[in-house]
Amino acid sequence: MAISETVTVNAPLDQVVAAFGNEDFARYVSQRLRVTLDSFSVAGDTAGSFTATSVRGVPAERVPDMAKKFVSKGLSLTQTDQVSDANADGSRVVTTEIKAGGVPISAKAVQTLTAVGEATKVDVNGEVNSSIPFVGKKIAATAEPYAGKALSLVARSLEEWLKTNS
Repeated sequence: MAISETVTVNAPLDQVVAAFGNEDFARYVSQRLRVTLDSFSVAGDTAGSFTATSVRGVPAERVPDMAKKFVSKGLSLTQTDQVSDANADGSRVVTTEIKAGGVPISAKAVQTLTAVGEATKVDVNGEVNSSIPFVGKKIAATAEPYAGKALSLVARSLEEWLKTNS
């Protein structure tokens, strides 16, 4: 299933990139998503290419109904964001992969961050996949709108968080 979103964040590109490698921002997003941030780590220097990994806990009541029979006690999501060095035009690419612990469902997305004056345009393209026999496509289709909403919430959260933390 496909996800495609474009959001403009009213903050400079370097601040947006730095937020991807900031645990306080990851915690802020988790609170906005009403999930827990169980761990956060960064490998590499956030001035160049780096990888940020967040592990979040999703309580059972936040899991879509169709998936509850597979994850009745909640869900652990591991999100890995690989942030590239700047391209020739200054843009950065964030390759995001989200895996659900104990369930064969995942999401992959490419986020292209481009400076537009003092703002940053975020183009997101990705997909949700599930290899659960017989119902995998239905679960992926059910999860897709949640993933799209989550990505939009992250972009809005970036702007809000950066207003008070940059």
